[in-house]
Amino acid sequence: MTRAIRAISLKPIKLAHIKSIIIWALALLMVYQTGVLWLVSITSRTFLFNYLPFMHQTAIPDGADSLVSPWRIITEHGDGRFSVQYSDLAASESRRYGDKVLSHLFQSGAYVAAHRLLNMDDFRLAYIYEYAFPMEAEWFTHGFGQRNNLLTSRITAPFRQVVILPPLSGIEDAAVFFIAENGYAYEFSVTPPTVGGFDTVIPEEATGAYYIWVGQQLNKFIRHGNFTFSGVRRINPYEDRGNLFIRSIQDGISVFFSNPLGINYHTEGDVWRFNDANIVVRYYDTHVLELINYRSVDRNAPQTFLNDYTAAARFLAADHLINNETYLAGFREEEGKHIFYFNYVINNTPMIMQPNWPRGVNMPHPIIITVDHGTVVHYRKIAFNFEAKQERSTASANFVNPENHEFILLGYRMGDRDVEATHWLADGRILPVPILR
Repeated sequence: MTRAIRAISLKPIKLAHIKSIIIWALALLMVYQTGVLWLVSITSRTFLFNYLPFMHQTAIPDGADSLVSPWRIITEHGDGRFSVQYSDLAASESRRYGDKVLSHLFQSGAYVAAHRLLNMDDFRLAYIYEYAFPMEAEWFTHGFGQRNNLLTSRITAPFRQVVILPPLSGIEDAAVFFIAENGYAYEFSVTPPTVGGFDTVIPEEATGAYYIWVGQQLNKFIRHGNFTFSGVRRINPYEDRGNLFIRSIQDGISVFFSNPLGINYHTEGDVWRFNDANIVVRYYDTHVLELINYRSVDRNAPQTFLNDYTAAARFLAADHLINNETYLAGFREEEGKHIFYFNYVINNTPMIMQPNWPRGVNMPHPIIITVDHGTVVHYRKIAFNFEAKQERSTASANFVNPENHEFILLGYRMGDRDVEATHWLADGRILPVPILR
C-alpha cells in the first residue's frame, strides 16, 4: 500500500493541468478584485497592493459611521489663526479631505512613533477632528468599516483629537497624530496614492470668524476680536398652531409605536401619557418627552459599546421631529447598560444646557438614550427644535486669562424662557459674553 501511494504521489502532473489551475485562480482573483473596485475606494499602486488592504474591510454597522463624525473640525490656516466648524461637517472640504487621508491610513499607513508632546506651532496647515468623548481606537476603526489592527495595536489609550497634516512642499507623505489622554501623540504616515495627492484638493484658506490657539492644550481655541452672531428661537414641533393638543402630541410620537391606531392616552396631572402593551411615552409640562420600553431584552444579543451605540443612533435618526444637528457628547455605563448623551448644534454653535433646567428635571444634555443589549429601553429629550433669528448682534470675544482654564467653549445657553445669547463655558462655569451696543 505504501509503495502504491508513493507511486501515485511521484507521478508527474501534466503541464496542461497546471495551466488550467493557474487560469482558474487568476479568473477568481479578477472577479474578486472587480468587486473590490466597485465596493470600496482603494489606492492604485499595484494589483497586489490594492488587493491586500481589502482583506481588512468589514461591513460598517448601521449607524457606526456617525460615531466617527467629530463634533467639530478645527482648521489651522498656517497664519496662527484657526476656524472652527460645528455645522454641516459632512459637506465641508476639510472633512472630505480628512476622511480621504484617514481611509488611506487604514490601507497604506505606517506607524512612526509616540511623542510625549505635540506643538501646533510647528505646523503650517492642519485639520483637527475633535471628539467630545474619549474615542477608542477599536471604535474608530470599526466606524470606518475596518478591522485592521494598525491603530489598535499601537494606540494604547483613548483619544479626543486627530490631527491631520497634508503633504506640503518638501514633504511627500501626510501625517496623522492621535492625541491620546495618556499624554502621548501617536504618529502615523500616509503616502498619497498619486503624485497629485489624495484624489481631492487641499481646502483653501477660509475667511470669516477666526479663533486663536491659547496655551499648550488642543481644546483651547478662543474667538478673537469682535464678531456678529444670530439669536436663536425655540420651536415646539408637537404644537398645532401654537397650542398643545392630545392629537398633535400623538401625531408626533406615533413613530415610536408599531401600531399607532392602538395607542391609549390619558392625562396624569400636567403630564400627557400614551401607551400600548410595550411602550409608554410621557410628555411633561416642562416640554420634556420621555419614552420607556418594556419589551423583553434579548440577553443573547452583543452587549458591546458599538452595538449599543448603533442602536441609539438608529433610534435617534428615526425621531423625525428632531431637526437640529446632534453629536455624541458623552456616555457612561451603568448596571450593564450604556447611557448616551447627545447635544445640539445651532447655527454652527453648540448649545450649553443651563444647570437645573428644565425645572425639577435632571437633563444635563438635551437628549439621553439608554440601551441594553442593543435595545433602547429609555429615551428622554427636550421637545424643542431651535433655529437662528434673522436679527444679528455684535459681541466681544476678548476672553480674560484663557490660559488659566482647563476647558473653554463658546456656545448658546438655554435659558428659562428662550435661548439666550452666546456664553463662554469655562471649566464648567458659564460666563457672559459682552454684547456691544
